[in-house]
Amino acid sequence: MTVKRSLRSSGLLRRTLFAVLLLSVAAAGCLPLYGIAGAAPGSAATEGYPQHSGPYGGIAVPPDSPKSGPADQDPFRSANKPGTPLLPHTSLGVTVNESVYGPHIKLPDGTLHPVAGMDQERKEDALTVYTSTYGTYTPPFDDRTIELIVTEGIIVDKISDGKKGTYLPPNGYVLSGTASTKALLQQLNVGDSLTAVNIKIPVLPTKYVKVGDLIIPVDRVNGPRNQGEAVLFDSGYGASTRTNPWGIEVIFQNGRVTGVKGILMDSGGKFIDNDSPIPKGGYVLSVQAASPYYADLLALAAPGLAVSMELNAYPMYFASKMAYDAFNPRTREDNPAGWDDTNNKPYPGHRGAEQLIVYDSSYGAATGTNPWGGEAAVNADGKIISSGGNNRPIPEGGYVLSGHGSKMAWLSRYAAIGATVKINRTEKQVLLIFTPESYLDKARLTAASAEQAMEESKRRFMDVPYEEISKEIQQVKQLEIQAGKHLEEKGVEGLTEVLAELDGKATRVHYMNVESRTVENRGIWIRPKEKSLEEVKRALDKIKAAHLNSVYLETFWNGYTIYPTKNNITAHNPIYGGFDVLQAYLDEGKKRGIEIHAWVENFFVGGPEPGPIVERKPEWSLLSRKGQNYQEDATSGFRYYFINPALDETHDFLIGVYKELLSKYDVAGLHLDYARYPGSGDFTNDFGYDAYTRSLFQKKYGTDPLLLHPGDALWAQWVDMRVGFVDKFVFRLAKEVKKWKPQVKLTAAVWPEYEIARGDVLQDSMNWVKHNLIDNVFPMSYKLDTSLVVADARKTFEIAKDKSYVTIGVGSFIDLTKDVFIDQIISSHGLGISGSAVFEYESFFDQGYDKNTVLGVYRNEAVVPDSDPARSIAAILAGQKRKVKELYLPFKGMDVRKAARYTDEINEIVKKLGGEKNPRLNPGRLKQVKKSLASLVKDIGSDSRLNAEVRERMLYDLKGALRIAEITAAKSGKGGKNADEADDFNETGVTHAEDEAGEANE
Repeated sequence: MTVKRSLRSSGLLRRTLFAVLLLSVAAAGCLPLYGIAGAAPGSAATEGYPQHSGPYGGIAVPPDSPKSGPADQDPFRSANKPGTPLLPHTSLGVTVNESVYGPHIKLPDGTLHPVAGMDQERKEDALTVYTSTYGTYTPPFDDRTIELIVTEGIIVDKISDGKKGTYLPPNGYVLSGTASTKALLQQLNVGDSLTAVNIKIPVLPTKYVKVGDLIIPVDRVNGPRNQGEAVLFDSGYGASTRTNPWGIEVIFQNGRVTGVKGILMDSGGKFIDNDSPIPKGGYVLSVQAASPYYADLLALAAPGLAVSMELNAYPMYFASKMAYDAFNPRTREDNPAGWDDTNNKPYPGHRGAEQLIVYDSSYGAATGTNPWGGEAAVNADGKIISSGGNNRPIPEGGYVLSGHGSKMAWLSRYAAIGATVKINRTEKQVLLIFTPESYLDKARLTAASAEQAMEESKRRFMDVPYEEISKEIQQVKQLEIQAGKHLEEKGVEGLTEVLAELDGKATRVHYMNVESRTVENRGIWIRPKEKSLEEVKRALDKIKAAHLNSVYLETFWNGYTIYPTKNNITAHNPIYGGFDVLQAYLDEGKKRGIEIHAWVENFFVGGPEPGPIVERKPEWSLLSRKGQNYQEDATSGFRYYFINPALDETHDFLIGVYKELLSKYDVAGLHLDYARYPGSGDFTNDFGYDAYTRSLFQKKYGTDPLLLHPGDALWAQWVDMRVGFVDKFVFRLAKEVKKWKPQVKLTAAVWPEYEIARGDVLQDSMNWVKHNLIDNVFPMSYKLDTSLVVADARKTFEIAKDKSYVTIGVGSFIDLTKDVFIDQIISSHGLGISGSAVFEYESFFDQGYDKNTVLGVYRNEAVVPDSDPARSIAAILAGQKRKVKELYLPFKGMDVRKAARYTDEINEIVKKLGGEKNPRLNPGRLKQVKKSLASLVKDIGSDSRLNAEVRERMLYDLKGALRIAEITAAKSGKGGKNADEADDFNETGVTHAEDEAGEANE
């Protein structure tokens, strides 16, 4: 191995080995150390970047963070078996049978039949195999011949009209039979399995890049590079790939490689991000180190090598079979693996680990499954009509396919809307087939579903763009006819362009029938990687176009600031090369009407490297039970560093950092994250065991907490004391912030499992909310199932009451389907919470969620509720009057008399606000507006003659306006928002936990 910088340091060698070997778990075998490219010294400006192939673009997080993945506590997770990858990108369709000579085809009955030729002219009374190597079509044929299209060993189509020949799928082959062999093939059916024996079938992925002779499947275009994946970037993505160090990138243009960038280290031994520049008119192929193609590409790639690619987004055929485990299981005997022996009861829906279950409509209204799986609904015609989620309704005359673990992954891969499903009860097998006609079925199903949904929306008086939806539905119908005609007359040639337009229209109409509120928080978390003003402008232009209104900008992370600082313990992160990215975001955000909040990470100050704070103040380090000053990720070996919440010095330091921040920059808010301890895991290595903290507890209770464990007599007091240290910091910070800048909002991203969080990460965030310290609380609900997210939102909403706005945090980084992602937002909004925030920027835009949210749930631009409460209330009331005029009256939800009455009452409230053009709230007006809104809510709620749907919709909107008024009133105390609550804490100690912390520090 040639490495320009020596690996003499055992620590560096350990990190290097860890990085290369561990990140290759998904590959067929571990990568050798030569997986690291020559480590030429790089720029010092790479310091401060996370050295981690994390779950989302370039951000390393502690393993207990909700940001590390779905915190959904899957009870079967430990049962998942790695095994052989279920979904290989490519394969060679070849089975070797030494008992027969030459190429043969094995039929479902087990008989073997010789193949006379491959990719050559047909022979009389013989079988011929054609592959995509031959071309796009087989030679034309007459009625003496029949041909079968085969993909993944399954017959997906039978072709008897041979005027143009038969389309040759890149992911399969065509079996051609003439004369006597025609009869042999004619007896076979779509869905039957064939085996190619002693035949090498070249199978190409749908999307691939060919470098030299190496074909590399492309997992996505212009998106995040996850572990084991290959991503293709073009210049539409931006100036560079923004990828972390763990991969190889091949830059190519005009069919030739122009550059290669592998895993590199700088002169200090830190790994350098790949982050290759993307040439205009060119591409970058980025392959993560755990990809099975990584080692071959590393050995092959060199400037001048020929490159070609295929990016077909619309495969014409695919199919797959999977054994199912049970059909309509109702008892333990029906499905033993679906029974919870520990609790002697069935798992929900009788679905166990790594199982595929089939439920038909005789089973009941829904599957009853838990949130840790995935499902596809099939109609009575055997067509998939929807996918994703759990506990799905079972279509009348149809069924639901429900999978967990690898079976869920199989459904995600193959259960496309429009696909045909066949159930073989004898073989206990599910067959999924997708053909060109399936695209037409998808369009028909989408149009029919959209029409039905639109009628339902009218019945419910929903505020959606009916005229626009109707036009889109008609266009889908017309394009479906056009695509069908094309397929009939021209075959698949040129069909891709027609399908692209059809699919685009079908997608639009699918997401449009959703209400879009005009007053709500729409946030997005961003780790800024921009190093120029132009890059910041591009990022904010995308955010503005997506109709988001709040940015939570990671401002203090890994122990660094993103702005020039005079503090000598932290430092301006060197990755920015002196560029003040915070000021750029503030200047450009203001121009676009986007709030910029400073997202700060408090006690979490470094990872995987310690960072400047731990290096300069090692005595501030938080120690574990085993005496370690870091939290270690058992999977990757990376370490994460926290400073000690028990120390007044750390509180002073953090508050000093934030005081400088708020004195120099006009941020909309300070957004708290990691106001907690690291996770306690199984409590064999939890945190807070430095000598100072132990002495405080021992002084009060006479016991060294190192000797305590959960369940011991003083364990609750030990938890209380550490919770109190965090509370003391938050209460003090709240008081200081409101003293420095009363208009600055204090918000917090928190664990949503509040009871668990208090004992595990020692965070009692609802205590902050109850004491009116937090203006907007963000439960980080990064979970796979909507029911879990809604439960988090409901629980937070019920606790917060009029003390805080609630914005649900949803995860775009966990590969949710677009339907489930949007459903999580819509369902949470239905509770009446103030909005949603997306974690995080790169995955949201790279994976295209923005394209779907802007069609529906984020269709209208929205104002932030507390940016100007008077204008927010006025906007809701204006919307209410518009709905009365445009929806409730025309759709006969209320009569003219009621419409006039309620419109007059709304107008009276608007007058109390100071009018529509210039609404304002002072204490007197606020009291009047609250009273009037409460009165109107009561009147409408008791109006039994009002249409029930209209009543509920009016109450939803007006309660939202009333909630803004109530929170505004709750925040309007003497000495600025929340000041009296913070004073209460500091003077008296509000809870037992806070009292413990206060006394300990005396």
